[in-house]
Amino acid sequence: MSKDLTCQECDGKCCKYVVIEIDIPETEKDFENIKWFVCHKNVFVYIDEDGTWNLEFVTPCRYLNKEHKCEIYGNRPDTCKDYPQDNCPFHNIYKEIQRFEKPEDVDEYIEKVFRKGLHVVPEED
Repeated sequence: MSKDLTCQECDGKCCKYVVIEIDIPETEKDFENIKWFVCHKNVFVYIDEDGTWNLEFVTPCRYLNKEHKCEIYGNRPDTCKDYPQDNCPFHNIYKEIQRFEKPEDVDEYIEKVFRKGLHVVPEED
């Protein structure tokens, strides 16, 4: 199936949020930034199945119309054109192992995971 056909069948899932990878908190103080992020509306932090920490902004692209189609599809940014189908939420359900939606979620993680030594921080190369 071609990418264009897939995009025509989709409801614009990948056009309704922005996610960036963030550093894994290493100290209890580092979690203050996570708390600050999730104090904002439609902003979340999650750890995905491979242990990557992500900052998610749930906000639709300004060019996504009411039918969930891209109004500038032929002239969309290269980032959109190069978005791999392997990552496409239309085809895949990614797994989150932890999601932070409010500061209390972060406090709970600190108490139940971080302070008990269960928080994983990869060793530097």
